[in-house]
Amino acid sequence: MPQTFWLRAETKKNEFRRALTPNDCAQIIAAGHTIYVEDWKESVIPINEYTKMGCLSVALNSWQTEAPENAVVLGLKELPKDISNFKHTHIYFAHAYKEQEGWEELLGKFKTGGGKIIDLEYMVDSNRHRVCAFGYWAGYVGAALGALYSKAKDPKQATIELQKRKQFEDKQDLVDLINKYTGKKGSGIVIGCNGRSGVGATDLLNNIGWKVIGWDLKETASGGPFKEILNYDLFVNCVLSTRKIPPFITRELIEKDNVNLKVISDVTCDPDSDCNVVPLYTEATKLDAPIIQVTNGNLPVQLMAIDNLPSILPRESSYDFSNQLAPFIINYNELEGPISNALKTYESHLKKID
Repeated sequence: MPQTFWLRAETKKNEFRRALTPNDCAQIIAAGHTIYVEDWKESVIPINEYTKMGCLSVALNSWQTEAPENAVVLGLKELPKDISNFKHTHIYFAHAYKEQEGWEELLGKFKTGGGKIIDLEYMVDSNRHRVCAFGYWAGYVGAALGALYSKAKDPKQATIELQKRKQFEDKQDLVDLINKYTGKKGSGIVIGCNGRSGVGATDLLNNIGWKVIGWDLKETASGGPFKEILNYDLFVNCVLSTRKIPPFITRELIEKDNVNLKVISDVTCDPDSDCNVVPLYTEATKLDAPIIQVTNGNLPVQLMAIDNLPSILPRESSYDFSNQLAPFIINYNELEGPISNALKTYESHLKKID
């Protein structure tokens, strides 16, 4: 059945990605659907590339008042907090199902407005595997920035350049930044190495010539904290735990026994959840201030936990993600498959606020 999709702008600072790219939009339109695209100047992909493919250009943030009620609004990051209720079906990363801060208020707004959430994180197949994710690029960028700050000769100047540039043309451009500000090669441990983000983190560290070791389920089965992490310059956490487990690292362990660890890059970035396996911080860091000190002692450790890492490589990550998502938009189906599974998850959590 033909469907109307509304590709909205993002309102999060330092966000440049699009959930769908022009070539994929062309395939969706060819399948009989209609796509409206908001003219958003921060987008890594200009609006004219979309209109060339048959998309309809609309004003910034106009979905709130102009989108038809049956339109599916498609984006990535959080919705504006000043909206009282949501009447549309929204596809995006809601970050609400592990009872993160504000989750009840958000679900309440959808319940009041009659809208629905198709959370991209919960679009899963019959094996409960996610069908579309930015994980690889989150891991790649998270390891890149972690390596940068682990060995930066002038971290203040590196931060100034990051703040000025905000995004990079491609992954080689990002690697060039690391090489510009660092000298000696380092060592890193990637936990969750077999997942998408773990593979991305490992690829980056290999690309820049670092010594890298990967841990996954086998190595972490005994439960943390793990003193071995302290032997490496960089710890990249790529594990998204869905239940509370012993932390991988603690402040007490670092301050007592640290021998080498300089930076933790928490790619998972889950600070306001009881499931956080790196419980050293309470809120995400930002590109404007990417790194914070989280321990004291003779060898204090810094931590980075940016919750939209792939936006630093917005073109590559957008094209990769869109390629994963587009087949499910072309064959949009709320009754079965990954979209149906996401809606079932939404309905189950909506009952918790009754």
